[in-house]
Amino acid sequence: MASPDQDPYYLAEQDIASSVRGIMTTHEKWKQLLFNTNTYTNKEFKWYNKEIRKVLAVIEEDIGDILEAIGTIEKFPGRYVLAPGELDRRKLFANDVKIKINEIKEDLQSPRALAKIEEDKQNELLSSEKRNMIERGGKFEGLRRAHDEDNRDFLREQAGYQRELMNRQDEGLDQMKDDVQILGEMGKAMHSELKIQEGLLDSLHDRAARSSETLGSVMRKLDRFMESTSSKLQWTIIAILGIIFVGLVVLTTMIKK
Repeated sequence: MASPDQDPYYLAEQDIASSVRGIMTTHEKWKQLLFNTNTYTNKEFKWYNKEIRKVLAVIEEDIGDILEAIGTIEKFPGRYVLAPGELDRRKLFANDVKIKINEIKEDLQSPRALAKIEEDKQNELLSSEKRNMIERGGKFEGLRRAHDEDNRDFLREQAGYQRELMNRQDEGLDQMKDDVQILGEMGKAMHSELKIQEGLLDSLHDRAARSSETLGSVMRKLDRFMESTSSKLQWTIIAILGIIFVGLVVLTTMIKK
């Protein structure tokens, strides 16, 4: 059987008991502030209201762990050795804590408490609204003048922006006009160059045609000549004509380049 110094349950029980005592003190202070202050503006009440809910959540989690441990002991009694009545005492402790924290939670959510908090809120909002109405009444003329001045400033700013935008558009159109003119000049230059190239090609074509006709006439005359000359002389003439033909081909190629 584990002693209180060895069993971690006892340490957990002490922590929970200490937390319960603390939250009960906090709850009493919360109730005093609830009915004696304006809960909507009182910072101390807001702190206690937040703190008490946070501690409640921690205690509920710890009690849940204890109840889970008690359930495990009941399910497997042979694994744990407790003093007679110890398990019942632990159950009683957990139930007492649950009752106390439930009472505090019910008090926090009671219609009386919620009504007081809502009433403080409405009173403060109404008071603030009245103060604002008084201040607005005194400052209405100044606010109207400031509003009118803001509108004028806005209109002046928009007009300046529109002028700047139009200037930028004009600059863009001028630049586009210059670009179009440059492209037009380039097109004219390309057209003139193409006409020149076309003339050169026509000239080359005419020269080639004339060269072809001349060569044909020479070949016909050569045929007639070959028919009337000896074989040896024919080969000599063929060689000479071959040289002449090669020269013409080379000359024609150079002219085309």
